[in-house]
Amino acid sequence: MTGADRGPLLYAYRPIPANPMTVAVLLLGLVVTFVIGPIAAGPEGLWPLGGLCFVPLAAVLVAMVVFKPSPTFVFENGIEISLPLWRRILGERRYYAWSEIRDVYPRSYEVAGSFLSPFASSAGTLVHTGIGLETNEGRRLLVRFTPGSIRAFRAETRGYLEAMLVIRDRFARRGEPMVQTATSFSDDRVLAMQAQAREPLVPITGVFLAFFLPPSIVAAILIVLSVARVELTPVILLLALAVAILPPAASMLRTLRQSERRNQILSELAKYQEHLREDAEAIRPTPETAEN
Repeated sequence: MTGADRGPLLYAYRPIPANPMTVAVLLLGLVVTFVIGPIAAGPEGLWPLGGLCFVPLAAVLVAMVVFKPSPTFVFENGIEISLPLWRRILGERRYYAWSEIRDVYPRSYEVAGSFLSPFASSAGTLVHTGIGLETNEGRRLLVRFTPGSIRAFRAETRGYLEAMLVIRDRFARRGEPMVQTATSFSDDRVLAMQAQAREPLVPITGVFLAFFLPPSIVAAILIVLSVARVELTPVILLLALAVAILPPAASMLRTLRQSERRNQILSELAKYQEHLREDAEAIRPTPETAEN
């Protein structure tokens, strides 16, 4: 679709090159590779191992390039959503005309990688608000507005607020509904869904158990092998470590699944509230009608 068909540009949002969790991993990799590694492993001749010590850091840098997002553009006649580089290389569609979209509403999403934190299991993962789009064919799209710094578990960023304001104004000017397929909820159902969304993702007791078990598991395996007089080869040690990380891995996976479920609940509520907002504004008297 040509620029003329898209209409005038109403808003442009350029996301940060990498989310805060990725930057944190990069900083950790830099410290381990260039500070801790030479000090701890250098005297033993285990650094840099012919360059192998730099592989994890290189992998993080490559991931940052591959997942670098493109800008989001809001036009009068449609929207061009942000996509990571690898999806753009594959030729995935970015522009959608408003006539192809049946629902536009606030949608919750998790900051990538935040479920890896043990604190996320009880306190909740880092959730931000983006713009959810549902096409006439039922495809769900998400426009992310991840901030450069995280100051709260749940937040609406400036980019999201500005983009949503522009989109709401565009639909209001044309007298078109932003939400056409919202599910209606009773007041009791809304309260129940809100209470469900506030519940911890995983019980705190399970979190402590999952993240404090690995050392005990490794110790138990080593004791059993020593009693059985089994030689501790590198392969056996790796297997012991693999078994030890199963509890925290299961906890993080459950946290991710529960977070996705909660975000779905929050998004459904936001979609319904957006529908109510439109209905309220539709019946609100304008200055002209009030005078008459």
